[in-house]
Amino acid sequence: MKKTISLFLVLPLLFTVFTANENRVFAEKGPQQVIVKYKENSQSAAAAAQSANQNEKAEMAALEVPAGETAASFMQELKAKGEVEFVEPDYRIELAYTPNDPEFAKLQYHHQKIETAAAWNQTKGSADVVVAVIDDGMDLLHSELANQFIAPYDALNKQAGTISPGFHGTHVAGLIAGSADNGTWGAGVAPHTKIMPIDVFDDGGYAYTSDLIHGIEHAIAANVDIINMSLGSYYYSKALDQAIQQAHKEGIVIVAAAGNDGTRSAHYPSSMANVISVGAVTNNDTSSLFSNKGPSIDVTAPGTDVYSSLPNNLFGPLSGTSMAAPIVSGVAALIKADQPSLSNKEIEKLIFSSSDDLGKAGRDDVYGHGRVNARKALKN
Repeated sequence: MKKTISLFLVLPLLFTVFTANENRVFAEKGPQQVIVKYKENSQSAAAAAQSANQNEKAEMAALEVPAGETAASFMQELKAKGEVEFVEPDYRIELAYTPNDPEFAKLQYHHQKIETAAAWNQTKGSADVVVAVIDDGMDLLHSELANQFIAPYDALNKQAGTISPGFHGTHVAGLIAGSADNGTWGAGVAPHTKIMPIDVFDDGGYAYTSDLIHGIEHAIAANVDIINMSLGSYYYSKALDQAIQQAHKEGIVIVAAAGNDGTRSAHYPSSMANVISVGAVTNNDTSSLFSNKGPSIDVTAPGTDVYSSLPNNLFGPLSGTSMAAPIVSGVAALIKADQPSLSNKEIEKLIFSSSDDLGKAGRDDVYGHGRVNARKALKN
């Protein structure tokens, strides 16, 4: 059985590494784990903490569904014990991107669209600002990022100091804080910002909601300024919602990809309260075909054929709301560096009010408040 872990919240994520067949089989078999929240001061909470080698009681735990049982029957068993506040499926996580063939001659057009260079006249970010990138691992030795990384953390093995060189995570990290001073490849939106890499995926490209939750717990404990989650799913999680709200209560700006299925369906965590939900646009400021729409969209950013770092000192394009979200996180990092006294709510409002309005006048379900603009965000 998977070791019980302390959970602050739970989140289902979106990872396109899964094949259609893998998704179908998973859907047919149902979740293989559940997340249970025990009642405060219950014996089960104490037992969970002991299993996780923790001194304090663990009010949440991830448990594997026993062989021969369904998730539904196992959840009913847990509820019948009387010590459970709620129990829910522990869904798999997915990353919100679509790979593209590298074409190294192209420029990072997103900097022109959001006017990064003009914003840099004011600040390129600060080493005092930390963005937790909860993702699939990052290349810690990449020349664009090696000096930006601090305190990498493997959430699956609960080990600090090293993580795998993930393809997706390296690209996301580069969009936020890739070096602008080394004369190679491109640059992040906030190149003087620090990145805390938190790997929640295994080597096969799989993660559970509970893994992500542990990653968020770690980010909260580390007192980061911003959390970027370029991932999501269409399954609501009460546990995840609680964790997101706790992170926001702690003053963290939370940014998440809106999803890549061109749908108006609610997508999590991006559709949750106090999360900046980011859709994607093309280099012509039209909505990317894959980008989700709907009432939860807050802003958009370039997300089609966006160039950034890749493992092994490479550089190339990816598409997805996964790419749009870290651009917004980069803008948030610039604002925080420029005005460190601003609260997370004030930073959110500034991002919205300074965006370039696209589509219908005012906020709409395609572009939200508009496409982010770093220059305007720093001048307001």
